[in-house]
Amino acid sequence: MNIKKTILAAVIAASQAVFVIPAYAESVEDIPDKQMQYSNSDIGISNQLVLYLNSSKIEQNGVEYTALRDMTVKQGVTYVSLRSLADRLGYKVGYDASTNEALVSSSDASEARFKANRNTYVMDGSSYPLNGTPYMDEGVLMLPLRSLAAAYDITVTLEGDKAVLQLPAATVSEPEPEPEPNEPPTAFFITDKYKYRMGEPIRYEDRSTDDEDAIVDRIWDNNKPAFFEPGIVEVSLQVTDKHGLSSTYKQQIEITTELLYTKEEFDRLYTPVGSNFDISGSSVLSFDALPYTYRTEPYTLFRASGPETVNSEGILYQDTIEGTTLFMIHHKNKLGEKAKFYVVAENKGESPASVDISGLGFAGPTNHPEVAGRSAAARYFESMINGRASKSMTLSPGEKKLIFTELSAVTVPDGDVVTLNADLTSSDPIQYTVLIVKAKNDPVEMLSTLPYLDPKESIIRGTFKDSARVFEYNELVGTKPERLPLTDNTTDPFQKGIDGIKLTEATNSGNYGVLYYIVLNRVAPNTLITFNPRGGLYSGAARVNNEVVHIKHIGSTQDSTSVLYRTGSQEERVELWITPAAGSNLPFTFLFLPMPEVKN
Repeated sequence: MNIKKTILAAVIAASQAVFVIPAYAESVEDIPDKQMQYSNSDIGISNQLVLYLNSSKIEQNGVEYTALRDMTVKQGVTYVSLRSLADRLGYKVGYDASTNEALVSSSDASEARFKANRNTYVMDGSSYPLNGTPYMDEGVLMLPLRSLAAAYDITVTLEGDKAVLQLPAATVSEPEPEPEPNEPPTAFFITDKYKYRMGEPIRYEDRSTDDEDAIVDRIWDNNKPAFFEPGIVEVSLQVTDKHGLSSTYKQQIEITTELLYTKEEFDRLYTPVGSNFDISGSSVLSFDALPYTYRTEPYTLFRASGPETVNSEGILYQDTIEGTTLFMIHHKNKLGEKAKFYVVAENKGESPASVDISGLGFAGPTNHPEVAGRSAAARYFESMINGRASKSMTLSPGEKKLIFTELSAVTVPDGDVVTLNADLTSSDPIQYTVLIVKAKNDPVEMLSTLPYLDPKESIIRGTFKDSARVFEYNELVGTKPERLPLTDNTTDPFQKGIDGIKLTEATNSGNYGVLYYIVLNRVAPNTLITFNPRGGLYSGAARVNNEVVHIKHIGSTQDSTSVLYRTGSQEERVELWITPAAGSNLPFTFLFLPMPEVKN
């Protein structure tokens, strides 16, 4: 990277940056200190950024700006919003949907790539470690400040509760130091022993090393958690450092003819939560079905997914609702250019009305609808637990406001999908309008002239009352294989509602967006609870007690099931929440399976 050009670009482009950074989904070695120190004589006109701890305030040369998120400290590492800091530096931020990476570019054609939950960044094709784990905060990518500053040769000074970034306004001719010779990493791992019975768990411990502590990639081969045929097996590990040098270590393990667990027994005992194992999909129908009777709660569902693929600007759905409302919004932009989606709330009454958002999960843009559906559902359930989505507002009579700003904050490329699951409560009837316009257009100005778009074929939109279904079961579950089938339109009928625009009957095929709350008051000890899709690809999430579990099924999905929970040695009460995920296929069923006895 050309340091001179980068410094000049930071000064020249500070007021010209254009940012397009969508939400997308997600780690951690100290970075070598690349920061350069400048004396007063090196610096021309002062160019300073001041960031404040636990605050969104940014000051640049005496002018105050607001960051998307507060600067915060986690586990001793200070994090800032990538987009907000790049904005002040004058860099452009884009998004590579194929890799889920944020792209930061400057006028000298340098490019850096950052990704949530990855412990490295890539600068002009070379990988470097970060001193903290990047993470997503409700659609905003948060990066460790020290590493971000080092990547762009910016000096950071900590002064109490603020960080001062000195951005040089003049070029610096100091040469970069000669790189030290690099040694390749050394791949190495151990197992707890070298001989195992069939079906016996194997523990692998990675002990690879590198002279710069900069291993950026690990590729295992054949490191299965257990083997079920006797013989000699070989396991290998290849590690690669940030310079591209690598090494490989191989180890042989003996599997004896003695059997500890069959594969079915092992899978039930040891498959991690959120992972899948194979089953016979046809055998599931022989399991006893729990007697599914449910009561409803007065949650009204506002479902806007029709037309799912949007070819023109317009109003996607609109209706007036009072009280607790669930939202499921799922759309693909096909305008042929970048677009934005909005939700407008309007108080049609004659007195002030309150709107209180309590849960919200947003995902996208992405060209994978099932990924957006899964992430939105997971974030919705996470917001239930942590309460971070809570937001209140008051609408005066006749007033319009944009709500769900997480949705309207992103620009959606042509061909990409966005998904939102949310809930709110209003004190009075509120008219909600979901619309799409080209990114350059103002939604409020255009609202009165936009046409109503018509749903096509089986794509659904509508308003559906009583959309929270509560199933509470008091008998003992899990002493034998049992199932609870849902969204099948037989034991669990599809909702009937109304199209609020056309005023015609609407059917919520699949019950997408319905909130299911399942209370099992007596689950037997050593019971495995899993999710088995019955209709094809399924990518979603469930809340189990106070944990959110991601569900991912691709391929022959009836013949696989994903682990949600295991009870311990005593009878337990278990609570499950799920909402059928946008972009996935239905129906599905929960399975309750006795686990085998643990052996030594």
